[in-house]
Amino acid sequence: MIWPVDLDTAVVRAPAAHRAVAAATNIVVGYFVARLVLRLTPLSPEVTYGGCLALATLLAFRAWQSRIELTSAAAKVHNLLASTTVRRADLHRVREDGRIEWHAGAARPARLSAEALRCPWWAFGHVTHDYALNRERVRRWHRVAR
Repeated sequence: MIWPVDLDTAVVRAPAAHRAVAAATNIVVGYFVARLVLRLTPLSPEVTYGGCLALATLLAFRAWQSRIELTSAAAKVHNLLASTTVRRADLHRVREDGRIEWHAGAARPARLSAEALRCPWWAFGHVTHDYALNRERVRRWHRVAR
């Protein structure tokens, strides 16, 4: 499948089911972290559950919103924990394992793992075709710039 390259803005995302599982997992992990904190500290349960589940909800929202925004000047990679902007001129390549390499003024390229380009381990290779199409879409966006 070939997409038209819109140089204004294009968004590359992982499949919705994978983003939903990642978001739900954050909530479950937050609950178990709260249980662990309760066993290790004398904090009140309301504060502990409230704080841990608030942080887990924030991470779940970030997991759901993970994407790569392709603009005419740069690729903005929004992952679970951090967002990074890679200028189009600095982009070196998109690797098969879902990492983006770019030269940030150093001799060695910097590497960034993008959640929208890499199939998670728990999917056991299901819909790897979608992630391959996402990688090809970013490569195509980079080739159009040259």
